[in-house]
Amino acid sequence: MKITDVKLYPVGTRRETGGISPHIIVTMATDDGPIGVGEMSDLAHNPALPDVDYLEYTLNKRLSGADPFDPERIDPVVDGFQAPLGAGIDTAIHDLRGKILGVPVHDLYGGAYRDRYKICYPIFRQMDMSQFDLNLDRVKRMLDLGFDLFRFYVGGDVDIDDKLFRQLRDNHGDAFKVKSLDFSNRLDWKSCVAAVERLAWVEPMLVESPAKDIIGKAKARERIPFPVSEHCNSVEEAIAFADSVDILNIQVSSAGIRRMREVFATAQGLGLKTLIGTTQELSIGVSAQGHLGASVPNLDFPGDAAGAQLYLEDVVVDRVKYDNGHLVVPKGPGLGMELDQESLSKLGSRTWDILKK
Repeated sequence: MKITDVKLYPVGTRRETGGISPHIIVTMATDDGPIGVGEMSDLAHNPALPDVDYLEYTLNKRLSGADPFDPERIDPVVDGFQAPLGAGIDTAIHDLRGKILGVPVHDLYGGAYRDRYKICYPIFRQMDMSQFDLNLDRVKRMLDLGFDLFRFYVGGDVDIDDKLFRQLRDNHGDAFKVKSLDFSNRLDWKSCVAAVERLAWVEPMLVESPAKDIIGKAKARERIPFPVSEHCNSVEEAIAFADSVDILNIQVSSAGIRRMREVFATAQGLGLKTLIGTTQELSIGVSAQGHLGASVPNLDFPGDAAGAQLYLEDVVVDRVKYDNGHLVVPKGPGLGMELDQESLSKLGSRTWDILKK
């Protein structure tokens, strides 16, 4: 069996919090029928959006005629692109392999350690009071849907953060829980420590990205009473972080399922804890995160992949499901996702015009 055609479908999807996020859906056809699907997720973080026609041409030139199970041919292509692009190719390859063998992606690695895992919902950073009431409403709606664990992006205005937490406690008591205070490396370590001291009463499970540099992360870790986590994109980063953080935040969009499983194995060897992060994926990407989480033994903290709930639109027939705040790992074969061709057409634009709507 050979790969015969790679197609890319750029789409833009609205978040319930506002704004449109760009993604590229990947399809990978073969000469014997199965078609793999993947996702280059939430490309707004990239310095520039790719030229889709040129990227599609390049992928066809490098992958046409390749055996989907030939790592010497496939792996250099995946590794040769920046994070979300290569990860989208990787997820399509995994989906294709699972469909060829008739098994879910996690079975490609020996089976599932779990069929679901706990997820938190994101509450984005507040720089002023404009989102305050909306966030109060957002937490209430998510609690009603079974999400009781939240990731709060902080480091904007700590007075507003504190006020929001106090109002939420008044409204809901202990019904809502804080998984993380995510500083996104916005502050220096001293400012982060001061903010954590101010907000420590909410008792978060962890503090994320407390400083830009490794020394700053280590200094913050020494001074705050909660575990520190950091996004980890490679085995090399995992080793570099070994003495400065407690938890590695690992996500498929960094380099794909195969490479991120290597990071999980490295974390286990280093004695570090793990969680599965997010770049806010659509259902295809969330499914990849789910299968990654199912395939590893050392998943220690709740994850962040709430994109199938966050987005008002998606590109699959049936979205990834959440059950009482848990991501339910889709059943295969492959990633277990079926593309909705009508949605692909409605949400797509090869020149990214969809983002201007």
